[in-house]
Parts: sequence; structure tokens; C-alpha cells
Amino acid sequence: MIRKCFLLAAGILLIRMMADAQDVKGKVVDASQAPVESVTVVMQTIDSTFVDAVITDIDGSFMLKQHPDKYRLIFQHLLYQTQIKEYSGEDAGIIMMQEQDYALDEVVIKGERPQVKVENGALVYDVSVLAEKSTVSNAYESILRLPGVMEQNESISLSGAGNVTVILNGKPSSMTNDQLVNLLKNMPVSNVAKAEVMYNAPAKYRVRGAVINLVLKNTKSEEPFVRGEVGTEYMQARYANGSGHANLSFVGKKLSADILYSADYQKRIIDNDIISHHKIGDIIYDIEQYNKGERRGLTHNMRAALDYQLSENDHLNMAYTSAITPNRKAVEKSSGNFSESSNSKMGDEQMHNVNVDYTSSLGLNVGLDYTYYNYPSTQDYINKTESSEQLFLADASQTINRWNVYAGQTHNLPSDWELNYGINFTFAKDKSSQIYRPQDGSDMSGLNTCTDLKEETYNFYGGVEKSFNDNLSLSLSVAGEYYKLMNYKKWAVYPAMQLSYALSDSHIFQLGFSSDKTYPEYWTIQESVSYMNGYAMLLGNPGLRPSTDYTAELTYVLKNKYMFNVYYSYIKDLFNQLAYQSPDKLALIYQTINYDYEENYGATATIPFSVGGFWNSQITLDGSILKDVCDSFHAIRFKRTKFRGIAMMNNTFKLFSEPDIRLELNSMYVSSFIQGIYDVSPIWKIDAGLKWTFAGKKAELKLKANDLFDSFNPDTKINYKGQNLIMNQRRDSRNISVSFVYKFGGYKAKEHKSVDTSRFGF
Repeated sequence: MIRKCFLLAAGILLIRMMADAQDVKGKVVDASQAPVESVTVVMQTIDSTFVDAVITDIDGSFMLKQHPDKYRLIFQHLLYQTQIKEYSGEDAGIIMMQEQDYALDEVVIKGERPQVKVENGALVYDVSVLAEKSTVSNAYESILRLPGVMEQNESISLSGAGNVTVILNGKPSSMTNDQLVNLLKNMPVSNVAKAEVMYNAPAKYRVRGAVINLVLKNTKSEEPFVRGEVGTEYMQARYANGSGHANLSFVGKKLSADILYSADYQKRIIDNDIISHHKIGDIIYDIEQYNKGERRGLTHNMRAALDYQLSENDHLNMAYTSAITPNRKAVEKSSGNFSESSNSKMGDEQMHNVNVDYTSSLGLNVGLDYTYYNYPSTQDYINKTESSEQLFLADASQTINRWNVYAGQTHNLPSDWELNYGINFTFAKDKSSQIYRPQDGSDMSGLNTCTDLKEETYNFYGGVEKSFNDNLSLSLSVAGEYYKLMNYKKWAVYPAMQLSYALSDSHIFQLGFSSDKTYPEYWTIQESVSYMNGYAMLLGNPGLRPSTDYTAELTYVLKNKYMFNVYYSYIKDLFNQLAYQSPDKLALIYQTINYDYEENYGATATIPFSVGGFWNSQITLDGSILKDVCDSFHAIRFKRTKFRGIAMMNNTFKLFSEPDIRLELNSMYVSSFIQGIYDVSPIWKIDAGLKWTFAGKKAELKLKANDLFDSFNPDTKINYKGQNLIMNQRRDSRNISVSFVYKFGGYKAKEHKSVDTSRFGF
């Protein structure tokens, strides 16, 4: 541990010594000293050469990343007189603008704001434009309206890039998917300034691959005030579900603090039918098992956060986050011609996270993140066949302690070059066990497991960015990583590149390349056996390896509106869970295994259009060819290729302006596709929503219906080299919900650094 701390201290000291001030900042006010929003601030050299341009935020503040020795600033706004001033320092101070002395009479100006822009290699979307053309009311829903973004089982993916990481204000999230979704659903869309989509994120973001960065609005105020929000939702699927939340925030000039609490009760079905033609030797056994069950639990999410502004651009953030689910329970009963079984699992799950983050005006960012996760559970299992009976209790437990320390530095260099570099170290310890207690007199001691895993990840990164002119920009970065899990050790290098070229304002091209590594969940690498019913079991895989993927893509943006994308990805050692009929016994084995590789190439087109001010629509089409290759899947080799097509159409109809009532009608179709030896059936769905905003936009009543025709549950078949199986899964895809939200005190939800527990649990 001393060696680790020394490495961290040395890295931080080196970064700090090389730090250097670099930004030009200031604030624009009117004659009454009130801040002026949306002022265009143009930077020029003294000889009138364009350097950069920004727009003031809600507090009238602006920041320019360029810093010539001498420069000119031009302040422009339709309602104010233009101001031109020359400077030589970093602080432009307070600029007061005078109102125009003319009035416009009966003049109507109509125009359409661009849907997408390219800034520093990222596709940038004005979220307010997306929100005003739809019924979205929170940050999560705004993400789903971005071109190419898809959702399935509340998992977000991006066409051409697969899984995508959501970060807030340029900082990576360490939340589980469920916790992140909950946070974004409780964040009003009015608090999001813009969304930046990066198919190939630079290494400075400390995440690799595709990224969606939500840039939130300023949360400081000259006059302190308290604000808040309360809301509730009722959802009816097969069972009734409900949630409620309350947020309270204090916002001041230097200090802001917030407290969040939400309770979410979920009760969902887990039905799964298995029709198996199981071959042992020359005999085929026809097995039918029908599994019906449910999962339920009440999750308490709590958060307390503090943000203190030490000086103009020095911030200290501290946060505590927890998610506690007592008495989480899953019950499944299986009946059929092979066995009758009952499987009940109950446990108490909890996660606690503490994060401290410091950002300096000198471009330095350092932080410490600690997560504790614990999930003890007990399984009560009964299985009966014509010739035998099996009864046991199984006590399982997983306890994880994880530390993450990081530091990063950014410098602006001459000739518009930017240099960034940093370190990111993670140390994790996972202690898991599974102890069987047979109730039928049998001996199951051979299945007992107790593991103590230690994982270390050392990451060093560096990158450069350059804007050659208004039309051409380049970003290059590389991350070196040393990974150690018990006896497995691996050095790896991950390059990333992004090149943007604007032929004109109407024709923008973007070429990118990235690489990444994905690690399996901790429980999948345990040497464990879990019984699901009398026929199916789940095996761990201690030999499971991380996967490495390489992605290249070319994007064309037409008229800041229409998007076309071609892409290619190659994933070495892709890991996935597949089912396998044992050749030695009547058992269906689920296990996560490594493919040799997966290859995917395709194209995406996004076409938005509108009809007057009544109908706004967006069509997304994606087609790709997928190839899965594995030489050693239980002595079966597969090499399979399949085309997959996706079509989405989102529509919003503005029924009334006063009162503000909007109707949304969305549809999605996915053609049949493959997953290893699986053949997955086509799926489609239609969603509808109605939103009424009233009480001065402080109150919102929303009615939603998802998957109206209950058609988004795929059927899976296997008929490959002796494996013959049909699996039909039924989830709560169809549901109807009604929600109400009320904001008071001018509430805008505050950004939160989230907690990554994506590899916890089992």
C-alpha cells in the first residue's frame, strides 16, 4: 500500500508542478447589475483575426479557453448595444451593457436552431431544442431523444458504438446502471444545457469508447436561496409499482448543498419457458419446463453532497451516496415433464460510496472515491422428480471494498495546442462465499466455495488536441494500463483519435478510432454452482478474460441536422452468457464464456423533420452485419454471420399551447439477430405519452403507456450442432404509468458524481 500511495503522491506532485493558468473569464451585466444571459462573446487578436467565441450562461459568466498576449473581446446581443474592449490579462472583469434605444413594431422573425453542432470533436446537441419538440421532462428522457440512442431494459446504447457511458460535466460516473438511471430520471431537463456525443472519447475523460457527456447549467447564485422538488409515480404492469422522491438544495455564492431521498418499489415477473430436445448419446429427451416467478424489493436511495468554491475556478466537492434494499426477494416455481421445483432467494443488499473531488483553476483535477458493497443472501431450494428429491439451503455472500484515486492536468500551449495527461488507479477486494446446507441428507460439501479476489488497475494517459482553423480539429490520446487480478497480469495500450473537418457550415465530417477493455462482473469469475430449477444451473468461470474492442467510425452531418454514419468494430475475447445442453446428463448449463472475437460493421441514418409547429418527428435507420466466432464452446465451434436492421420513429404532436398539452407516439422495430449460437426473433413496440404542464411550468402531470401491444419480448432458439432448444422469456415490457412532479423555489437538480457497481452482485 505504501508503494501505491507513493506512486499517487508522485503523480499528483508532478502534475501540480506543471500546472499553468490558461483561461480568459468574465461576467456580463446590465445597467442594474443583473446578469445577462446568451451574450455572444467573440475573441479576436488585435489585428482582427478570429480566435474563439462563446455564449454567456444563466449567470452572465463566460470562459474562453484561448489566451493571446493581447486580444479584443466583442460583446453582442440583440437587445443591447455592442461593446468592444481590448485586454491583455486573464480576467476580463465585469462588462456592463446598455439596452438598445429602439423598439421593433410588428416584426416577426422565424428560424430553426441547428439540431447538432461539432465542437472539439464532439457532436453537441442543444437539449432545450430537443425538449421543446417533445414531451421529455427529465435528463434520462432527453438522452433517449438523441440521434442513434436506443434503450432496451433501461440499458442505453448508441448505434455504431454499442454500449455508451454517460458522464456529467466531463466527469465519469461510478454508479450502477440502475442508480444512474434513477438519478437522471430525477434530474429536470431544464437543468441540462447541452449533450455532447463522442464516439471516441479522449483519454482525459478517464473512460474509453463511446460517451454521452451531459453539461449541466451553473448552480451558483449571488443571492442565496433554497429550492426543491417532490414527485411521485404509479406504474401498473402485471403488478403495481410505485416510487416517490424529494430533493432539497441550498444554493449560494460559494457554497451549495443538496439532499436527495427516493424510494422505489418494484415487483416484476421473471417468466421463462424452456422446450428442450436434449440429446445424450443416441437418445433425445423432450423436456418442457415452465418457469413463473417474481422479483420484488423496496430500494432506498439517499445522497448528501457539498460543493464549495474556494476561489473563482477552485472547487471542492464532497458526496455520500447509498442504495439500500432490505429483504430483496426472488421466487420462481418451475413445472413440467422433467421436474417440479421451487426456488426462493432473499437477501439484504447495500452500497455506500464516499467521494472527494478537487478542481483547481490551474487545470488540475484530483479525487478519491471509496465504495463498499455487501449482499448476503439465503436460497431455499426444493426439487422433485419421479425418482428423486433434492432439498437444500444455500448461504451466499459478496463483500467488495474498492478504492479509486485519480489526478489529471490540462495545459493550453502555443499555436492553439492543448496537452492533457493524468493517472487513474483502482484497487478492489472481493470476498465471496457460497455454502450449501442440504436438508435431504446428501453431501454437497464439494460445491462449497470461498474466494478472496484482489484486483489492481494502474492507468496512465496523455493526449493532445489542436484546432488548426475554424474548419479542422484533431484529438489524439493514448492510455497505458497495467491490470492484475490474482495471477492474471496484463499490460495494454489504448489509442484514440478524433478528426473533424467542416467543408462548410452545411457539410461536416468526423473520423474517429478508439479502443477499450471491458471486465466481467465479479460473480461470473467465481468457481461456483447455482441451481435455477431442476433442469437449469448456473456455473461460474474462473478462466474468464476481459474483452478488448476496437472501433472506427465516419460521421457526416448535413445542414447541422441530418446525420449519416458508417462504423466497424472488432471485439477480441468478447464474453457473453450462453446456454448449453450437457452431453453427460440432463442439465441445461448457463455459463459466461469468451468468444474468439465478434465483428460488426454497418451504417446509420438519422432524419428529423417537422410539419408546421404541430408535428415534430425523427427517423433513425440502422443496418449492420454481425459475426460471432468461437473455437471452444464446450467442444463446439461456431462461426456465424447475420444481418440486423433497426428502425425507430419518434413523434411529438403539440395539441394545445394554452394549456400546454403534448402527445408523443414512438415506435421501434428490431429484426432477427444472433448471439453466439442463439437465434433471436424480431421484436417491435409502440409507446405513447401525454404531458400537461401547468402552474407556471412548476407542475407536470404525465401519462405514459409503454409497449402497447406487448410485442417487445424476444423468443430465442438454438438449433446448432446437436444443441436444440427454445427459450421464451416474458418480462413486464407493457405497462402504464402516471406521474406528478412539482418544483418550488426555482429548482434545478444538481449534478452528481455517481457510483460504479456494475460488476457487483450475482
